Amino acid sequence: MDSGRLESWKTVAWNGLSLRVPSQWEVSSLATSYLQLDDEVGPVLELKWQQIKGLFSFKTHLKKLSRLSTSTPGVDFQEIPLPHDWQQALRNFEVQSFVWQSTEVSGKGAILYCSECQKAILLQFYQKQRGDDSRIQLEILHSFRDHSEDGMLPWALFGLRALIPQRFVLVRHRFHPGHYQLEFQHKKEHLHLNRWGPADLLLKGGDLLPWFNKKCKELNWCHAANMREYNYDGKPALQGQSKGSIAAANRLWARMTRKKPHIWVRLWHLASRNQILGVAARGLKPLNEQMLEEVCSNYEMV
Repeated sequence: MDSGRLESWKTVAWNGLSLRVPSQWEVSSLATSYLQLDDEVGPVLELKWQQIKGLFSFKTHLKKLSRLSTSTPGVDFQEIPLPHDWQQALRNFEVQSFVWQSTEVSGKGAILYCSECQKAILLQFYQKQRGDDSRIQLEILHSFRDHSEDGMLPWALFGLRALIPQRFVLVRHRFHPGHYQLEFQHKKEHLHLNRWGPADLLLKGGDLLPWFNKKCKELNWCHAANMREYNYDGKPALQGQSKGSIAAANRLWARMTRKKPHIWVRLWHLASRNQILGVAARGLKPLNEQMLEEVCSNYEMV
């Protein structure tokens, strides 16, 4: 691949990390703080990360990595000086690099530490017995980001694109073919992103409201009163909300029953992608509708 053809690349962004990768690379394994990407042959890139409390020790993490690698027969693990062409791309990190070699595949990577956000990242490329991938690797490293500068985190995976306020923490995710679901939390406020498809099979030629009325019990969104049909930026949509009392007694009851009295829901039919998108929020206190409008405006499928 010509690494200069960046128009054929795509952004992958997940739980604080973002990077540009070749368009044919796909996420093959996913966890809250883990990504593996494969090409048509097999694994090509692996990322693991964690938030660090207190002092960070490269020595400790390299020892663990070395023990893990050398416990596999035929694997040779070595620490190496940071490659010269990686130095500029990773200039904002403290870095220790390494390589490993087995009979069929080798690896080249680094442990990164960002003193600004106190995040440690293991990044390694898998290298098979084929052409030189160094230009592709360098392009990826130049695009790599581990935190946001404006308080909004990008999310980009499996065609989903979103911007979420950084204060929200991912608590649940699901990527099934017919239903994508992300749930975030900040204190007592929950934010949900949903995607359903194919829309033509789900709606069966009908409107959103009958479909939603069947779906809302499963989603536990039926408390979003007065769902109304309207045109959202040229797309058929539904919106509803329930504003509970903010009296102290009602807040106490909500905490005891784990019910969030304030609910806001919007769904819209994205016909160009044959998808139904939904944003919902729940909280003990009145919800920030301006923030929810911003989340909706930046939520799409590509």
